[in-house]
Order: sequence, then C-alpha cells, then structure tokens
Amino acid sequence: MPETTQTAIQLSSSDLIAISAVVATLLVGVVSWFVSAALARKAMSRKEIQYRLRMTPLLDKSRFRETDQIVMSYKDDVIDELVLLELDIINSGNVALENPPIKIEAIDPTYIIPAYIDDIPHGYDEHWDFEREDGETCLIRVDHINPGQVIKARFLMDQVPSGEPVFTCPMPNLKVTRTSNIEISPMASKFLEVMYPTLSTAIKASLR
Repeated sequence: MPETTQTAIQLSSSDLIAISAVVATLLVGVVSWFVSAALARKAMSRKEIQYRLRMTPLLDKSRFRETDQIVMSYKDDVIDELVLLELDIINSGNVALENPPIKIEAIDPTYIIPAYIDDIPHGYDEHWDFEREDGETCLIRVDHINPGQVIKARFLMDQVPSGEPVFTCPMPNLKVTRTSNIEISPMASKFLEVMYPTLSTAIKASLR
C-alpha cells in the first residue's frame, strides 16, 4: 500500500498572536457596528404629535322667535347652545406612542361631552376610547398610536367658549404642535404605505 503523507502545520507563537489580533479586531468591529446602529436608531427616533381643533355651532337660536322655549339636553346635561368640537390627533413622528395621556379641557365653565370617535381603524374599537373626567375635561384613552395614524375625536359643547380648549399630552421627549393643517412626515407616510396601505389611502383622502 502506498504510504499516506500527512503534513502537519505548525504555527509559531507570533502567528497565533497575529490571528488572535485579527479575530479580536473583527469582533470589536462587529460589536461597534451594532452599538452604532442602535445609537443611530435611537437618535433618529422622533416622538411628535400634531393636533387640530375646530368648533362649529350646530344651532342658531337667533333664527327662532321664542328662543326661551328651546330646551336641549344630552343625557343628563342641559345644553344652552349646541356646539360640535372636532379634535384630530396624529402621530406625526416615526415611533409608536404607547398609552399617551391625552386630555382636552375647557378654560371656562363649558361642558365638553364625549360624542364619538370617527373613522376608527379596523380592530381598534377596543383600543381607542374616551371618557369624561369632569364637566369641563375629557380623557382620550388609547393603547397606542402608530406613526401616521389619526384619532378623530368628536365632542359636544353646551356653548361657544370664550377661548379655545386646552390640549395636553405630557410625555417625555414628546413634541406637541397645534396646527391648522395636519401633516404626515415622509417616514411615517412611507411606513403606512408599506404596512397599512388601505389606512394610508384613507388618511390622505381625509386630510386633503
């Protein structure tokens, strides 16, 4: 039988040190990349809410002859004037907001009565809701708002207030902006187009 020749590769101490240095360099590079990517994602994350308020009187008593004979009520509340308060809230940032503490409050003794949330996305009926905290304050309770999603909360008021109701959402690192025209950031818009194309189309149509 022919003899099998086996060649043994022997590495010197300097070779082992060099290989170890290369491996260590690669490991440090990989770890640094992951750390840099995590920091970049954190730096790029933006928490932002835009909101829009609109008040519309629904009944003009001056058109009636006997205005003192007109009595309006909603549940147990007597309403002097019927005013619709429309509040649109959009997550205009690029990260989801979980359990945001949203509140709308009148600045004077004006009732704010929860009416309904318009155009609730499919599956969100049990995740978006609102309730009355007291006569002049309502809380909007949502489990989360994804980037680009819009909450269209509708309220009744018993009169036209002397000033605009106050919107608050105290969260760390959250930017809150009062706007007349709600805008969706390009990144949030792209996120919606990819993940929720139907919702994206509906939002764009509603904000035209």
